[in-house]
This record gives sequence, C-alpha cells and structure tokens, in this order.
Amino acid sequence: MTEITTFAPLTKLRPFKTNWRVQVKCLHSWRQNTSYGDTFEMVLADQWGNKVQATCKRTHMYRVQREIPVGKWGVIENCQMNPAGGQFRATRHPYKMSILDDTVVRGSSLSDDRIFLSLEDYEKIGSKTQKEIPYLIDVIGRIHELGNVVTVKAQGEDIKRVEFRLMDSQGNDLLCCLWGPYAEQIEAFIDKYNETPVVCLLRFAKINFFRGEVQITNAFSASVLHLNPNEPEVLELTERLSNDHLQLAPVENSTGKKVGKRIQYDWNDAEIKPISEVLASNQVGICKIICSIESIDTDYAWYYIGCNRHKKRVNKLPKIDYEVLTVKDKPMFRCEICNANVTHVAPMFKLHMVVKDDSETCNVMLLGSVATSIIGSKAEELWDGSYAEIEDPEILPEPIIALLGKSFCFGVSINSDNVTSGSCTFLVLEVSGSDKLLSIETNSEAITDVGTSSSTMSSGAVMMLDSISTEDPKTPYSKRKEDDADLQEQSSTSKKLCSKQIKQEKAKTE
Repeated sequence: MTEITTFAPLTKLRPFKTNWRVQVKCLHSWRQNTSYGDTFEMVLADQWGNKVQATCKRTHMYRVQREIPVGKWGVIENCQMNPAGGQFRATRHPYKMSILDDTVVRGSSLSDDRIFLSLEDYEKIGSKTQKEIPYLIDVIGRIHELGNVVTVKAQGEDIKRVEFRLMDSQGNDLLCCLWGPYAEQIEAFIDKYNETPVVCLLRFAKINFFRGEVQITNAFSASVLHLNPNEPEVLELTERLSNDHLQLAPVENSTGKKVGKRIQYDWNDAEIKPISEVLASNQVGICKIICSIESIDTDYAWYYIGCNRHKKRVNKLPKIDYEVLTVKDKPMFRCEICNANVTHVAPMFKLHMVVKDDSETCNVMLLGSVATSIIGSKAEELWDGSYAEIEDPEILPEPIIALLGKSFCFGVSINSDNVTSGSCTFLVLEVSGSDKLLSIETNSEAITDVGTSSSTMSSGAVMMLDSISTEDPKTPYSKRKEDDADLQEQSSTSKKLCSKQIKQEKAKTE
C-alpha cells in the first residue's frame, strides 16, 4: 500500500470523530479578528482538488505557519470538524477544520504546483437571489469601465474603494467593487501599466447585492487578487481576454468574553409555524413546529463527552499526560471552563435529526434533558462505556432509531445564524404536547393544519402526537447541514400537562 492511500480525502471529513489524517496544500491564509480574539484562517486543498477552510487560535498560529506556509504541502492529524457558518463560507465544504492543542501539523515532501482554481460561471452568478448565502468563489475577467479610486468613510474610518465591471470571454459582465488594500493594488497596477489591458483573477470572492444587482467584492481579508496572472492553469484564458478588442476605460469590534445567560421563554405565546415559514424567517425569536422525524443525521455522533459540572465538551488528554493520574483506568480530560484536568465526565446527548412537515424539511438539534424527554433514557444508559471516538456513526441505540416516523411539537429557537448565515438547523428548547387538533375533510391530516398551545412535558413523561404519516420510517442517512456549535443545555421551568380536544367539523348542506 502506498503512502497516498493512508490520507483521507477532505470530502470524507465529518464531525463524529477527530482522528483524521490528511495531506493538504495551503492555498491562502489570513488573520481574522472576532469577538473571541484573533484567529488564523486558511484554505486547504488535497491532491484531488477538494478544499476546506481551517482555523486555529492565535496560540497555534506560528506553529501552523511554520509547518505549512502558503503554497506548501503538509500533513495534519487529529483535527476537529465543525459546521462552516458565519457570514460567508470560504469553500463548498459543509464543515470547517479546527486545529487543537493535540493536533499534529508537519511538513510534507509532496510537490504539486497546481493552485486548484474553481472558476464560477458568470451566468450562474447572475442567477443568484439575495436570500441565497453562497460560499466564496473564484472569478476571472477583463476589467472595463474602471472608475476612479476614491476614499470613503466606512465604519468611522477612511478606506479606499474602486468600482469596475468584469467581462468574460462570452461577453457577459459583472459589477465588481473592491475595498482597502485590494483597491490600492488596482490603483498601483494601473499607474504602472496604464495602456495594458488588465485581466483580474479574484479568488475567494464574495457575491453581494447592490441596488438589486449582483456584485462581486472582496470578503474582508479572505480574498486574493491577481492582475494579469501567469499561472499555467489560467494563462491561456488570460491571453485570450488580454487580446480582446475592448479598451480599458478609467472611469467596531467587540472584545471580552461572551456572557452566557439562560433565558426563560413563555411557550404559551409562541406561534406555531410551518417549517417553510421558519426557514424563510428574517427575525430572531422562538416558535413551535409540529413535525415528524424523518431521519437521524449521522454526520454527527449522537453524544459527546462533557464535564458533569458545566455540561460542555471536554478534550481527552494524550495518554502520556494522564497515565500517572488515571483513576481506575478512567482517562483524564481537559475542561476549559473548569481550567483543570478532570475525570468527572459523562456522555451527553447532542442529537441531530431531520424533521419534516407537509411544507418543508429542516435539521434540529436536541441537547441534554430535551433529548432525554423524547428518547426516554439518559445518554449514559445507552452508552457502551467506551471513551474512544465513534468509528461508525450509522450504528445507533435502538431507542433513538425508534424515534423515526414519530411526530412531536418542538419549541425551537431561531437565532442569528439561521437569519443571516443561512443555517437551517434549529435548536430545540422544549418538547410540547398538543391542546387542539383540527380535523379536515381528508382521512390523513396535514401537520401544518394542527394548532396547539404549548404545554411543557413533565419530566419522565414523553408526550407525542400520534404519527400522522402513512409512510414507513426511513433508515438513518448522512445529510450535511450547518448547525450551531456545542450549546449549553436550555429548558423552561414551566411544567404543565395538557388535555386534547378535537374540533368537530360542521355538517355541510347542499
């Protein structure tokens, strides 16, 4: 077996385990400032051309830069995969790689000069709608209708901006607007090569909308600008565009720790919505959905190992670090909240499911006692006792498989990731019973025709709506969707039982 077969393709990476081993090339890197501090971001590619965004904290930045500089190949082992969310996604990969304390990063002897372009078609870009939140793209074209580089006020600071249009080889054009150092790069190039036709290759660019028109712009510092590029992969296209008859026509960050606060919701006032309306929502809030469970999303493990005190995920320490301190063969873990090595850990539910009503499907996530309320067992009761990572996420405990095809009324949270970042995974905060069922003329009732007012389940009782689907339950399958990171378990303190009433249909008169 050759060494190449020992590396996993980036497309295979999923969150259910961390002991992945990949060989990748760093295509681009940049620093990004967030409310949690500076991070180091990279776009990595494997030898098959698959790409993934990777991130690490500032403390690991210099180690990663040293081992895998831009344009070089390296090997990464033991990395964590999380949903690729935020205002934009650097690649098409549904997950983002996180480099942790125990991640191994080293150089590689592989030599491959390809830059792994993924050029986007102009017509496809023009067909995007404002509701769509796409990934970053590569685009190439000839600059024309070049405007003057101007200095404008943006977020209280002076910044340069330039607008122009990009034209492809078929004559299609796109509006383009570049900011800051990218505008300065255009300005310097034009001053030096004033009479030369300019071909622009913009990598990891963002699709934006300006006055109803699709616009290409740089994604903060994540983009890369090449003017009259000479890379072999685009040289022919560059020459063809350069020989075109067209002439160039000039024409606050928050800091500090995020404070967690448990919010109590009044679910009696929460509106019942069909899933299609929840997916289209443009406001943060809560609502209830009445849905049936279609499948279990096995891209994720059904549990994580968490600290008993804080209910947050813990990292298993390498054996060399804890073998002297191990208690009765129980491994040692690191809790960042406790700021200590701990052994008081336990499996905790983090269940991802695909649910549907008669309007649409979406992903939901259930944590802790909310998941326990519909499964009827604690995570520790279903756990096999092994602290090793799950190798086959398709193998699920029978009580979880038994949920398929059953219907529930879920109280869900619509957060900022759902509204602004296109995430279609919603956190379930409550499981409610039904107070009212509306009968209709047909024999089978549509889920979105059911009206309820919330009454929270009492602990230990599982209140389900009778299954209204005539289909056989489907087997679990992998379905990659974005979702929130590990969230602290939330639940309401209201505990009301409910009674069921059926509204009688009035007799029709001819």
